[in-house]
Amino acid sequence: MASPSPIERTNRVLSRALTLPVSLLRYVAAEPLITGSLLFALTRAPAQYRSRVLKLLYDRGLSSNGVAGLIKSLKVLLAIGVARRLHQALTRLALNHWHLKKPGTPFRFGDTQKSELVLITGGCSGFGYEMVKGFSRHARVVILDILPVPEELKRIPGVSYYHVDLTDFPAIETAAEAIRKEHGNPSVLINNAGIATGTRLIDASAKLTDQIFKVNIASHFVLIKEFLPGMLEARKGHIVTMASMASFLAAPGLVDYCCTKIAALYLHEGLRKELRTMYPNGTCIQTTSVHPSWHATGIVKPYEANLARAGVRLDAASNVSDAVIEQVLAARSGQIFMPRSAEAKTRARDLPIWVQDAALYLLTRRTGLVF
Repeated sequence: MASPSPIERTNRVLSRALTLPVSLLRYVAAEPLITGSLLFALTRAPAQYRSRVLKLLYDRGLSSNGVAGLIKSLKVLLAIGVARRLHQALTRLALNHWHLKKPGTPFRFGDTQKSELVLITGGCSGFGYEMVKGFSRHARVVILDILPVPEELKRIPGVSYYHVDLTDFPAIETAAEAIRKEHGNPSVLINNAGIATGTRLIDASAKLTDQIFKVNIASHFVLIKEFLPGMLEARKGHIVTMASMASFLAAPGLVDYCCTKIAALYLHEGLRKELRTMYPNGTCIQTTSVHPSWHATGIVKPYEANLARAGVRLDAASNVSDAVIEQVLAARSGQIFMPRSAEAKTRARDLPIWVQDAALYLLTRRTGLVF
């Protein structure tokens, strides 16, 4: 039996597209390979094939004017799709200091000696816990955490644990010195540890405010200062900053948390610019910021009931850890949004203030509380 021709395959795609749900139609509209193929089938294909496509549309009740409108719409969608793809490609290139391949010394993940060392703060729970398990298959892993190490992680070969309070900067420096002596300098630093207070501004004590800012952002500065010089000397390294979707929009009851997360985003962006301009081997170092939305971690647990009332489904923490591991193993800088569709929500900050207020009002009415 002969395989279908490209135009016949296009006919089938078009036929299915006419019955797709809205979410898939949005995907089809934004995918230039699809819109370009449909436009070719309607305008540039050989006459015998083009007539079949047109017949399919006419049979579906589309008039000649409707077909002309469809062709015009496909041209617009194709232009938008190509521009979007070009924008994404240029963004990825810029994030990687305009290098197509990683400069400097290559990473050696997965070799028998496990040459690379990955340091993860907050590795005993949540995203960090999943990352420790995942990275341990490719490298040696060091955990810095105030929580006790889980039994499962204790049993993994090549995983080391240091009990460190990240609000105690001299303790971080002491641990960093011990890590360099006992394991060498990390080639990957993942600033993952984070806490949330869920406290209104006027109810937060000075001690609580001091704690959240030290854990969520100030400790990042200390750790980068400790380990970036070794990365620059080795001409390889990757610094991952666990930010949040809270980097883009302040939320009542989480103002302190949101402030630390937008600071984490600015640290990531500022570090990237310093690496480009102020260090001889700076462009050999990768940087990635990670922006999870609602995931099933301990930090979200107090808000689960309210989120459920709002219809929010919590994603697994492993979705985020898998994306981070994939990014690091690829030796590419980037900005990760999880779920991937969450990137569109970053534009909420650009909406008019009255629209933001209306959305907040509706969410409050729906849940009884904001979070």
